[in-house]
Amino acid sequence: MQGVIVRIAVSVFGLATLAMLLLSIYNDKGYFAVHARKLKLQAIQNENQLLDIEIKNIAEENKKLEQADPEVIEKHGREDLNLVKPGDVIINVPEEPAADPPPANHN
Repeated sequence: MQGVIVRIAVSVFGLATLAMLLLSIYNDKGYFAVHARKLKLQAIQNENQLLDIEIKNIAEENKKLEQADPEVIEKHGREDLNLVKPGDVIINVPEEPAADPPPANHN
């Protein structure tokens, strides 16, 4: 009789241990959730670094515009406003048309 009680106790302890192990891995604060959050945090930090670099570049360009740097002003005039200098040759390259739709079947 005592052997049966010991077996039941060991089984219950084993199942409880297994349940706690599974919960520690799969619940919302388990290993996989923490790992996924860590990856998401790392992606956000990388994006933050790229945005910081972009902010610095924009600040530099803004400073040059405030100082009336002719190269930056010309660059924005050409790229943003499509301005040209006298004597420039303008070449318009048409965009490739979308693929022709298949002919309609008029039976």
